[in-house]
Amino acid sequence: MLWSKWTAGPETGTTENVFVSVTLFRARRVLDMPGIIWSGQALQQRWTELSGAIGVWTWLDMPRKCSGSVSIWREEADMRAFVRWKPHVEIVKKHRQSGQMTSSSWIYPRLDRRAIRLSAEGLLTDWIQRA
Repeated sequence: MLWSKWTAGPETGTTENVFVSVTLFRARRVLDMPGIIWSGQALQQRWTELSGAIGVWTWLDMPRKCSGSVSIWREEADMRAFVRWKPHVEIVKKHRQSGQMTSSSWIYPRLDRRAIRLSAEGLLTDWIQRA
């Protein structure tokens, strides 16, 4: 599993009770992966535009045709606004037929990037191995 560098969002004041979202997109075909990867990178490059976004990592597991993200938000409503954000909606529509999405979210008691990423990695590893 290859991980991007941490991309900070505009939210800097929140340190307690952060909202964590973990996604895994499993592509049906290897040929779909370049477009999926490009789309994820395009969203990550615009991360500073997202109100309530603390930060994000994207990840990739090419041999298993999987990619996704671990994002940290001020609160759940901020993540839900991202889901409805036009650039995100367009990407979802574009790739909807290319694979299957799995996601999970939770509130973490403090902003501890290392602990959050380790928890997310464990969850992702479990999801990937079960398929």
